[in-house]
Amino acid sequence: MTSTTTPRVLPAHLHAFAPSAHPATSTVRLLGIITTVDRDQATLTCGSESVTIVLNRDSHISVNSMYEVVGKVIDLAGGQGLGIRVLSTTEWPRNARGELPDLKLFEAVVDVTHRYKSIFYEGGKDTGNGDTMAAY
Repeated sequence: MTSTTTPRVLPAHLHAFAPSAHPATSTVRLLGIITTVDRDQATLTCGSESVTIVLNRDSHISVNSMYEVVGKVIDLAGGQGLGIRVLSTTEWPRNARGELPDLKLFEAVVDVTHRYKSIFYEGGKDTGNGDTMAAY
């Protein structure tokens, strides 16, 4: 694996990239819809799950818009679980009818990349079962 690999994940995968798991990389990519913004934090919802993202000063995000977030998995203050410290965000555009892309397609791609790592990540080991704990 090269140091530039940034795996695509869903909130359920964050435990594999947590500081306590000592992963090869803690930088991940998530795609979701911003459902709340409160000062320096926001909630990114992916399907039925969500994750708290800690914004940087340069983050300009809007509720009900879709973003790809690249960030580091962190332990949130106060034992609130895992979150993402934002490194960058990219807003995904709506189509001509004002619709956002289908998140189910993203979820399916993430599932495949975790099952068949050897295709997507140098040195990745296939699990066939979606286990994110196998080597990245």
